[in-house]
Amino acid sequence: MRRFFITVIAIAFAWLGFLSQAEAGNCPAESFVKSAGQAYDRAAASGSPTAFASAAARYSDLRSLSLFALGKYRKDLPKSREAEYLSLTRNFIGQTLKRHGKGLSGGIVEITDCDTSGGTVTVAARSASGKKIVFRLAKAGGGYTVRDVNMQGVWLAQQMRSKFTATISRTGSIDGLFAYLRG
Repeated sequence: MRRFFITVIAIAFAWLGFLSQAEAGNCPAESFVKSAGQAYDRAAASGSPTAFASAAARYSDLRSLSLFALGKYRKDLPKSREAEYLSLTRNFIGQTLKRHGKGLSGGIVEITDCDTSGGTVTVAARSASGKKIVFRLAKAGGGYTVRDVNMQGVWLAQQMRSKFTATISRTGSIDGLFAYLRG
């Protein structure tokens, strides 16, 4: 009986793995993810935070990402300082992606998983160098936009939100965050 149970479990896992691979092979966002991956690959090859920020700007809604990072402090950002904040945040994104995108090379060669459930699309991919990158996408117009990206186990949007809200909390005002972002 135990052997039968183990066999059934093994078949179930194999079947689920097959479905995951089949789903990955039919990922509606495959070309978008491969294009974004190539942009991040070029940025990694250049070693430039500006190149990473430009890639992120092309494939993401940086304004939404930056405002999300403020969390409960969003209301504390004066409209008159929003452009400055967005510029500083773009630089932070470039630095963060540079740090976590090291070793990314050869572009996206394989989509390993594609989950289209709910309102988002989550795509796991592997680069030619074997690095895993996970993209959380949202539909935008006739295509997609990156909501968050995970490189080396770090989700960019979550990292930003944690760091930014902790900085504001520690310093007591949004001015503390501006000082932090200026370096």
